[in-house]
Amino acid sequence: MRTFLANTLRALASLMRPKAAPAALSGGQWSGTSFVDAFKRTREPSANELLAELKNTAFTCATLNAAACASFPPRLYVTTHADQPAPKCLTRDLDPPTEQRLRTQPALAARLARTDSLQEVLDHPLLTLLQRVNPVHNSFDLWELTTLYQEVHGSAYWYLRLGALGVPEEIWLLPSQNVTPEHRPGSPNLVDTYQYRTGSRSQSFRPDEVIHFRYPDPRNPYTAGLSPLRACFESVAVLSDYLAFKQAKLENRAIPDAIVSPDMVLGEEERDRLEAQWNSKFRRGGAGKVVVAETGLKVQLLNQSLGDLAALADARVTKEDVANAFHVPLSFLTSATNLANLQAAEHQHLAKAIRPRLRRRDEKINEQLIPLYDPTGRLFVASEDPVPLNAEQTLTQMQADLRYGVVTINEVRQQRGLPPVPWGATPWLPLQWAPSDFTRREEHAPHTGRNRPEPE
Repeated sequence: MRTFLANTLRALASLMRPKAAPAALSGGQWSGTSFVDAFKRTREPSANELLAELKNTAFTCATLNAAACASFPPRLYVTTHADQPAPKCLTRDLDPPTEQRLRTQPALAARLARTDSLQEVLDHPLLTLLQRVNPVHNSFDLWELTTLYQEVHGSAYWYLRLGALGVPEEIWLLPSQNVTPEHRPGSPNLVDTYQYRTGSRSQSFRPDEVIHFRYPDPRNPYTAGLSPLRACFESVAVLSDYLAFKQAKLENRAIPDAIVSPDMVLGEEERDRLEAQWNSKFRRGGAGKVVVAETGLKVQLLNQSLGDLAALADARVTKEDVANAFHVPLSFLTSATNLANLQAAEHQHLAKAIRPRLRRRDEKINEQLIPLYDPTGRLFVASEDPVPLNAEQTLTQMQADLRYGVVTINEVRQQRGLPPVPWGATPWLPLQWAPSDFTRREEHAPHTGRNRPEPE
């Protein structure tokens, strides 16, 4: 009895005690090097330096992932148990494949295990908020920028402007290069405020006003995010330096294309006159013209070669490293491919890159945004599976299901959005089929004129 009372009091005390992380997990968690390269010459890039490198191959990969994630916005669903009332909002029933897909998702299996009814919500204040984000951004902007900031900085921040009822009225994206999660010394919280700085101005946001989306960062798994751009920063910097050097070589006129050396010594004025005459004749489309020299001239041509640097670009080392960090197939970044390779690359990209990003985004919304509207836990969001079904396999499966009576014609028509037909309510089977206890054909297939034995 004493043990039971002690355990009960201990459980009540734990419920009354505020939830907090262990003190050892508060503050910074990374004590390693702050250098990028192995030679310890380049310091850790700042948020602004990362944003400055969003160009060339890195820009292509980041925007590909952001646009793909924005193309699959989350949908709102509601669950109903046997002892719960029907939803008061506008809903619609799900078709069997969609409901089966949701119930088999690992992230939703526990939530939907004992759910009797699962419906999609069509009208709700949350849907209105996600459609009318703020006076500047629409829904696609919200999803695209959320992913894009994570691709660059590893983190994205939503500021929720709460209304009188405690639910958000607007969502404002905070540029992640200006946001810093701050922890006060001695505080049991992982984050006490989100500090937003622009120049000399600063503003603090409470943790309950901000939703922090982030990619996993093993150096600090609680308040930081490791972006693909940071993971390949060295390769991006090499490619950027190469392009800058190439542009400087092309624009630099300190190295001439040819040297004209007269046989005699010329004065300054005569030298300038000859140089101007030579340039006016052969520059800007003058190649191939004939010159008649007044005196003996020696012409030496200088060939400017970028062969060593071009070999680095031709090897595609940096481009492949950047594409791998962003999980973008290299087939998307080259013209030397075919349709079959592109289709395989698209399937790989959607399955290995986009699907995990969508799941990470949906779970963060279910964790921090949905409870503001529904503390009971009946509402949740889930994105459509981005990986397309194999059309040929689906057709073969549907034909087999129809042939063997697994589904009816009306069920197939319902999946395709077609109205039912009177003759499609029951399965159609071959007339020569019969159950194992078949005795008389007339009982199984009456006088229909089909498959009847010939009279003797």
